Parts: sequence; C-alpha cells; structure tokens
Amino acid sequence: MNIFERLQNQWRTPGLTGSTGRLPSLVQALALVLGLSAAALTPCSSLASVPTTATIDGVLNAAAGGPASDGKYAIKVGLYKDGSTPAALWTESANIDVKGGRFSYVLGSTTPVSAASLASASYFGIAVGTDPEATRRPLHTALFAQRAAVTESLGCSGCLTTANLDAALQGQVSTIASRAKVSDSGLYSDLTGAPDVSGLLKKADLKTVATTGSFKDLSDAPVAPVLGKTCGTGLVLAGFKADGSLDCVAGGSSGLAKDGISKVSNGLFLNTFIDKTSGKTDIMIPDGLGAGVTDTLTFPSIGTCQKIWIELNLTNSDISGIKIELYGPSMLNPYVLYQGGKTGTSITASYNVDTPLVTGDMSGDWVGKDIAGTWSITVKDLKAGGGSGGFDGKVNWAVAIQTLSSQKVNIKGDLIVDGNLTVLGNNGMVPQVFWSGAWQTMSNGADWYCGNNAQCYAGINPNGWTDGNAVASSIGNDLNLIKNLFGFRRAISANANVCSETWDNYSSSTGRVCGAVFRVNNPTNADITWPISFYYTAYSGWGEQASVSINGANNWQSNNDSWPNAAATVNVAVPKGRISTVIVISPSSPQFGNSQRNNFLAFYSNSLKLPAGLSYVDDLESATGAWK
Repeated sequence: MNIFERLQNQWRTPGLTGSTGRLPSLVQALALVLGLSAAALTPCSSLASVPTTATIDGVLNAAAGGPASDGKYAIKVGLYKDGSTPAALWTESANIDVKGGRFSYVLGSTTPVSAASLASASYFGIAVGTDPEATRRPLHTALFAQRAAVTESLGCSGCLTTANLDAALQGQVSTIASRAKVSDSGLYSDLTGAPDVSGLLKKADLKTVATTGSFKDLSDAPVAPVLGKTCGTGLVLAGFKADGSLDCVAGGSSGLAKDGISKVSNGLFLNTFIDKTSGKTDIMIPDGLGAGVTDTLTFPSIGTCQKIWIELNLTNSDISGIKIELYGPSMLNPYVLYQGGKTGTSITASYNVDTPLVTGDMSGDWVGKDIAGTWSITVKDLKAGGGSGGFDGKVNWAVAIQTLSSQKVNIKGDLIVDGNLTVLGNNGMVPQVFWSGAWQTMSNGADWYCGNNAQCYAGINPNGWTDGNAVASSIGNDLNLIKNLFGFRRAISANANVCSETWDNYSSSTGRVCGAVFRVNNPTNADITWPISFYYTAYSGWGEQASVSINGANNWQSNNDSWPNAAATVNVAVPKGRISTVIVISPSSPQFGNSQRNNFLAFYSNSLKLPAGLSYVDDLESATGAWK
C-alpha cells in the first residue's frame, strides 16, 4: 500500500453535520513529507527524492446525511503548535471540487509550507465554508518521513576524522566549541583586545570635501567675482552675490540716511536744527479764574519734525492748583502738560524731553510731520487767594523742535576753499544785507530838484515825497526804480541805524527822506509773520508820511506828527514760496526850536533777526522786473 492509499483510508473530512473523519494520521504524514524537501537537498545522491507536497482525499457529507451536493466548497487548513493555541503556524485557504461527496486537494498549493512551520507543528485543523474549525488532531509519522529520518543516522564511509590527521597537526585543529565568536560573525565588535578607535572619525561623518578635495564642495567657499562686468550708469558696487555676480545698488545718496551728512563729514556738516518760537513775554495768570489765560503763537513751516518739546517757565504762589493745557494745529482735545500734584512756587520744564506729559503723545502726533500752524497754551490757577490785584504769577512758553532740513546746512569750523567759490540761486551762501538810501527834494525853497521829475525819485515826483503824502507803496512797480534811490548795500545785524540827522528848515517844502529795502525769501509752504520794530520821524501836517510796504501793499503809514522818539511795530506777513521786497520809509519831523527838523530811522528789539524759515537775499543789483 503506498502513502496516498494510506492517507485515503485514514482520513475523512468533517461533514456539514459536524462528523469527524480520521484526520490525524493524514496530517502527520503530510507534515513529514513536506519536511523532506529540506532533506532532499543533502549531498547523498543515493537517496530517493522526497516529495514536497501531499495530496489529501476526503469525503464531505451533507447535514442530513449522505454525500454533499456536487460543487465547489471553501476550505481552510492549518498547522498548529498544539490543540488549543489560536494562532496557526501555517494556514492556507482554497476552493475544492466535490463530486459524489469526495474531494482531493494538494496541500501547499497556494501558501508554501516552511520547514520552520513543520518543525514546530504538532496539530492539524480544517474548516469547511463558514463552519467552525473541526477538533484539531495530532500529527503522526508517515512512511517517507520515517525514511528521511533514517538518513540522519547513516554512518559516514570514507569520512576523515581528526584521528586521520598527523599528530603534529591535531593540536592545531580547533573544535567548533573552541572557536572565537569573531570566526563566525566577522564583526569588528567581536574582536577581543581590539584597539580603541572611538576618537577616530568615521567616513560617514566626514564632509564631502574631505573625500573629494574639490573647491566646489566647500560649504563657505569665498565668492569668486565674475570678471569683466560693471554695475552700469547710476549704480555702485555693494558686494558680490553667491554666484560671483555683482551686487549693485543705486549710487549717490540713496543709501544714506537723510541726516547722514553728519556721519560722513565727521560732524562738520549738519542738516538738523533746533528752532523755537516763543509766546508772549510774562503772561499774567488770573488768580482763581477757572478759564485761566490763553496765549497763541504761529509756528512757521521750516521742515520735518524729528523731535518736539514745550519750554515753560511759570511762577505762582501755589503750583498745586495749576493746570496747563496745550493745543496744536487743528486739535480738538488738548495735551495736558501739568495738573497739580506738586508743591512749590515755580515750574521750569521742557515737556516731552525731561518732563513727560500728563496726557497725550506729542512725538507720536508730530514726529515726521510739519508742525506749522497755530499753537496755544492755557494756564489755569484753580486755587484763589495767593496773588494780588487779581493775578497770581506769570508764565513764559515756547514751542521747540529739532528739524531735518532740506533747505540749509550748518557748517562747523572753518570753510577753506582752494579754488573759486560759486554761489548758485537766490538763496545761496551769501552775506545778509539790506539797501538804504537818503534824499532831499527842495533846494532851500528855491526849486524842486530834478525839475520835479519822477524819473529821479523812484517814479515819484520830488514834491510827492515831502509835500504830497507819498508812501513806500507809491514807488513804481519796477525793481530798477528801487535801485534809483536805495544804492547803499549794508550788512545786517539784529538792529540798525539807517539815518539820523538834524538841519535848519528853510520852508515847508524843504524836506529830507531816508529808507531801507529788504529782499526776503520764504521757501516754506506757509506765510511767516515778521514783526518789524523801528523808530521814525514824520510830519503829516506837511504831507510827509512814514510807511511800510511788502510787495507793493500799503501795510502801514504814520498819519501823525512824530519826532525821533516815535516807535512802531508792524507785523508783516511774508508770503510763502517766493522772494519778497519790503520797504520802510521815514521822512522828516515837524520843526522845533530855531526852525530845525530831524530825519531818523532805526530798527530795534532785534527785529532784523528774521523768524525761522526766512532768509535775506542779496540780489537787488541783479534782480529785474516787477516788485509788487
């Protein structure tokens, strides 16, 4: 009887009724047959080849008894370590053909059975369709498996042993047990007494350049500039890019801060300035008056604000009751500079510099802007009883800013020029000057000079000056006519005496006149007020008027009889964005004593020191055209 006949006689599959065939001997035979596949690889060519698969035949019964219907049925078989462990060592699913209740299947057809699975397997299980697995059966030996076992015990004929070796060599042959571990693993770590290489770099840790030696493999290689290239018109070289190409930026001052001229000139050139406009002097503070006192000033347009502060000096019998509010141009809510809380009788502070504001952010509101416009301050004394005459103390204040100017440069130290110095423009680096003139109109009562011809007297007849109420605005609208009378070029200081003389008068028509002409530039975007204070003489009774004119307007005239102690202050609005012509005229006084008269014009109170934003222009000799 061969093995397959034996398997057929020993096993029947579990039926749909749950009946059990003789499974164990079949599975054991199968396991051993598959196990022979490894033995078949041994060098003994005399042994028959061991099959690596096994065919199982079985019978499938219906639940009601008798053979199951013909058709395909799903089965699942598996090898297990024991009869209860859920995990299979090997498993395989397949569809079998059943005919007359019988079937045949080759184990290992879809999932190979490994030698390791066979070595550990002791039980075999099978399930049909969705039925649970039938009771596992232990495996038993099959004939081929027994035959394979015989080969393991075969003796070696013609084999060499250590006894066949020369006695001198036997001591040099090592047994497996005596071999060092490294002889099997070949690992450096299994060496004993190996040298310490922990301080050595592994090749994997080396940078690429260590193995290639190539310049291109350097991670921080210096940039090699591309030769034969230029930046082009208007550009300068700032450096080199990573690929060696030129890194070009706009030339000139584009990369320089707007106030960087100080840095590049070692502090010799500055275009930042401190400008200040003050309010009225010694403003009296009402005692206990809730509304307080308010003063205003007009700050000119002089540049971009870099820093802003309020200078204040105040005296009061008790400053704990003082409140100070400040309004900037177009502000609806004030900054609060001070609101009590301190004791004493005076306040001296620079608010927003050394003393913080109580409320408001002046720097945030004005830095980077033009602060031009009307500023006002209100001082309230909320505690009555400390003063006299209805007042308690006084206050002085000013608005100050640091500006970045695009109109002027401050030079520190000496300016040394080797070559010629050329000044361009009307507002160049020129001396501050004005022009003056003095003239008579009558020859001691005999006749009018120049035949009373207006061409000799700036477009006005001589008798108009000393007998006909002529004023500065009466001068003809031509700068050449102004040059006719005002021919003396004079340097400007804060104050100036233009004319001062006394003479004997011969008749009411005999008179003398003097005057001054100023050319003033206002490059800003707002009109700037210039207060001009001066002493003058005049005699309205004889038609001789003192007067002031800017650009042909009749800004002021005396309309009185004035001796040399008469004074006036005229606020002249210098228009924005142009050069203006300002003329001040002073005729003679009434006669006194032994028919003597005076002619006097002098500027005082530092009024020739122009407000911030204005500058004198020395161009009357070359200027032409209309002045009105």
